[in-house]
Amino acid sequence: PMAHRKSPARLAKDARVAHFRSLASRPAASHAMPWEAVAHLEAALAGRVVLPSSPDYDAARQESNPAFQAFPQIIVYCVCESDVRECLAVAHRYRLWVAVRCGGHSTAGYSVNDGMVVDLSEMRGVVLDRPAQRVHVLPGTDFDHFNAAMNHTGWHVPTGACGSVCVGGFVQGGGYGYTSRAFGIQSDLVESMRVALADGRIVTASASENPLLYWAMRGGTGGNFGVLLQVTYRMLPLDQVWAWSIGWNAASAAQALELLQKQYMRTGAPDALGYMMNLGILNGQPVYMAQGMFCGSQESGMQAIAPLLALPGAQLLASQTGTYPDMNVWLEDHPYTLPDALPDGICETKACGYISQPLTQAQWQSIVDFFATSPNPWSLAYLEPYGGAINRYPVDGSAFIHRNVDADLVVDVFWRNPQERIEMEAWLDRFMQLVRPFLNGHVYQNYPDSRLQDFSHAYWGAAYPALQQAKAMYDPGNFFCFQQSIALPGNPADTVQAGTPA
Repeated sequence: PMAHRKSPARLAKDARVAHFRSLASRPAASHAMPWEAVAHLEAALAGRVVLPSSPDYDAARQESNPAFQAFPQIIVYCVCESDVRECLAVAHRYRLWVAVRCGGHSTAGYSVNDGMVVDLSEMRGVVLDRPAQRVHVLPGTDFDHFNAAMNHTGWHVPTGACGSVCVGGFVQGGGYGYTSRAFGIQSDLVESMRVALADGRIVTASASENPLLYWAMRGGTGGNFGVLLQVTYRMLPLDQVWAWSIGWNAASAAQALELLQKQYMRTGAPDALGYMMNLGILNGQPVYMAQGMFCGSQESGMQAIAPLLALPGAQLLASQTGTYPDMNVWLEDHPYTLPDALPDGICETKACGYISQPLTQAQWQSIVDFFATSPNPWSLAYLEPYGGAINRYPVDGSAFIHRNVDADLVVDVFWRNPQERIEMEAWLDRFMQLVRPFLNGHVYQNYPDSRLQDFSHAYWGAAYPALQQAKAMYDPGNFFCFQQSIALPGNPADTVQAGTPA
């Protein structure tokens, strides 16, 4: 007979299984599952289990933002669909509270908990079907890998600017990027999703199959209805983009902001022009800079931004032509990186709101002036302009309702210790109080804020009752739940209690 040698990974898994079984006589003090059940799960997985006793536990339990410190009973790194089903079955059997994590970038910390974390970061993959003009993507694929797989193909799907953000969470919250004005929010490009439901069934969500789930998972946010296993997007042709940046001095910043709102959001600018307007601090001084991409030639892009360059003190700070993936990386540090010189391990608090009414230059000046009072040099305020394809998509076409707006105003503050947190979050609250009269009361659900009181209205508005219907149909036991999850019909959103599933 032929001799079979086990791979190093298989040998390591066998060792972990044996270790867990050797502990079977001990009480399961640190987690709800008995040791034999842990060993059985480890043996059944293609992936791996991490427990509080594992040497890599402290690293595995962390989110991207160290402000959130959770201590899961068990973390499971899934690498295939059967791993996810095993996790769901075990969570039901032992009544474990489940959080689903892809990139770990939830701004409210909702992708970890103290029960079971189902981690999809090792479920990565991108397959292009060029004849069908479709691309199939696994949920743990981050944008660095997604964009790299699409690079030099001539095809495109809008992605976010941060390369470590993963598809799974991003697309379920909508998904804004530099090319969204041209092509739409990322969820607008979704043709279908493959989803593991709480009861273990795997279903397809599309316009023709499970249409309510398809509608709900494009904007209803992750961790509400099931575990996203795969997304199929419509691809769009895009060969080259022109990346650019303009800076203004303090005297012209409010004038630039007023012009951007008048001519470069819902009306005026070509859809091909996408950008972010940044208020940051560089070398201790406030800076005012827009950076973005034009889906076309440099010549056409220059024509589009000519009125912005005509403002007093305006400077073209960056100009480069290349593929979207290459320019997305290039813009990370051109003309410079904001926030500047951010210390390692620093914590972040974020708030945002949608601007849907015109601001006067004086009102923009009040925002510019307040930003300059930041107590430390790492604060960042920025606009994510809408318009174009984003606003043309039907408001009721998905659970992403933020269509009739000019821009999302986002404010980030950073802190290193509890005292600095109090100071920076107080400054952030004063900032949001200043701009509240200019906002429409809604909040981008991909930037969740645990401090929101009426979060169901803020994230979903009039779409919330339909999201509750989807919850009742696809997760009637409220298995997937967290502080701001969608409640079952008849339960007010603010009474949802995150914890052990029913």
